[in-house]
Amino acid sequence: MKEEIIIGGRGGQGIQLMGYLLGYSLVKFKNLYVVQTEEYGASTRGGESYTELLVSDKESEVAAVKVRNATIGVFMYQGAWDALSSKVSENSIVIYDGSLVNPEKGKRFDIRASDLARDVFKTAIVANMIMLGALSAITNIVSLDDLKTAVNEVVNPRFREINSKSLEFGYQEAIKKLQATKQ
Repeated sequence: MKEEIIIGGRGGQGIQLMGYLLGYSLVKFKNLYVVQTEEYGASTRGGESYTELLVSDKESEVAAVKVRNATIGVFMYQGAWDALSSKVSENSIVIYDGSLVNPEKGKRFDIRASDLARDVFKTAIVANMIMLGALSAITNIVSLDDLKTAVNEVVNPRFREINSKSLEFGYQEAIKKLQATKQ
C-alpha cells in the first residue's frame, strides 16, 4: 500500500493542521510510515500553503520527500491547484472546494467546504475539518473515529467539539455525494 497525498490551499485555511492530523492518524492508528513536508508563504493569511504526505506500509517507500504522482489531492484554493496540478493524473482522487477551485482532471469530488462551514457552523475556520472528514469518507484511508481521536489528542481543547462536529459533517456530505454517484 502506497499513497501520495497533496493538500493545497492558502494561509489561514488550516492546510497544515489537516496534513498533521492525517499523518498523525495514519501513524498512530494504522501503524503506517508517513513522511510529511510543509510549504507556506511568509504571510500568515493569504499566502499559498501546501502539505504533502508519502504514506506506506513499507518504510522504504517513504524515503522520498516530495510527492511525484499524487494518488489523492485536496484543494481549497485555485492557486494551489495551479501550482500542484502537474502532480495530479486522471486516476488521482481530487477532493476540492468547488466555490474556490476548478480542477480540470482527476476523479473529482466537489465538497463546498467554505460555503458549508459558513452556512452550517457560522464560521469559515472549520472548512478544513469538513474537507478532512470528506477525505475519510471518499478514500477510506483513515477512519472518522481515528480522526476524531486525533483532534481530541492534538487540537486546543476549546476547538475540539466544533472540529469533531465538522469532521462528521464533512464525512456525511461526502457519503451523500458517493451515494448520488452510484444511482
